[in-house]
Amino acid sequence: MPDMELMEQIAHAVLELKPHKTAEAVATALQAGAQPIEIIDHGVVKGMEAVGEKYQCEEMFLPELLMAEQCMRSGLTVIEAFAGADGESLVDAARQRLAERAASWIPALSSCVTRLLHSSDSFLTGTNDE
Repeated sequence: MPDMELMEQIAHAVLELKPHKTAEAVATALQAGAQPIEIIDHGVVKGMEAVGEKYQCEEMFLPELLMAEQCMRSGLTVIEAFAGADGESLVDAARQRLAERAASWIPALSSCVTRLLHSSDSFLTGTNDE
């Protein structure tokens, strides 16, 4: 079972729309022994779901959804760097898990996540292949 306090810190950083804070929280969780999939499921995704709820209540709008996407990207970048040689396959698995979860989110949020997940090489480099 993951350290739920650390997972809450990650989710809160995503909800606050703070990519650097998200990356720091993910790094802290990894250093504390949390598994990457736990971080994704109980931290990053939980934060994204909270963003989606705020969007549905019209408390957040498209610019905030895009910032939440940046938070996801920063967290997964930390996970890939931490995993070293296994990082690429780990992040690919994370992409798949996020895509599966995103399907149940509101369409606009799901669209942002899907765009992120299907941008292959640009996913972690921040470059735009289009």
